[in-house]
Amino acid sequence: MPRIDLRPRKSPRQARSADTVETILAAAARVLARESLAGFNTNRVAEVAGVSIGSLYQYFPNKSALVAALIDRHESALAASIEGCVAAHRDRSLRDALLELVDIGIAQQYARPLLAAALDHEEARLPLGPRLRGYEQRIGNAVTTLLQRHASELASPLQPSDVQDIFVIAKAMIEADASAGRTPPADLRDRVARALLGYLKTPPAAGDTPAEGG
Repeated sequence: MPRIDLRPRKSPRQARSADTVETILAAAARVLARESLAGFNTNRVAEVAGVSIGSLYQYFPNKSALVAALIDRHESALAASIEGCVAAHRDRSLRDALLELVDIGIAQQYARPLLAAALDHEEARLPLGPRLRGYEQRIGNAVTTLLQRHASELASPLQPSDVQDIFVIAKAMIEADASAGRTPPADLRDRVARALLGYLKTPPAAGDTPAEGG
């Protein structure tokens, strides 16, 4: 399989160049939000941005590099939102914190559903592993901090797999509902939070209990 070049051709050094890049990325997001991947190409993005295709190619060599830049921004904003939520819940209940984390996930998926679905698809397709690991680490560290604050409420000592599992549970539930409609069901946040609390507060089966020490 040929290597996909996902790196920007150059970084903007002046305010005018930075504005051009912002305009291009905003246009790329609008195209994906309205037309999904079927209508997404560099010519269409340049048209919506009101720039020449040559101007677009000064910064992004292909449409995959455009999508990769959008995914970077999307994941960075998500990590910052989760970190902010955890920092704001130092003295509140685990349930309240989980509800707000679920709200972040719902907003991300439902605000522009075609855009979210397109980025999810491309995130799985493109070789972005090294670029995404930093965001995943930030999110994992924030959620670990939250759960450690409430360690006395958990059914068993916190394991790294617990953090991964609660993201899988929340993501699966939110995406399943998002695929069925454009507005989140009124009970979605409560259902997801209840599932997460059930997971965290249910004692593991005897054979699943982590070994002590060694």
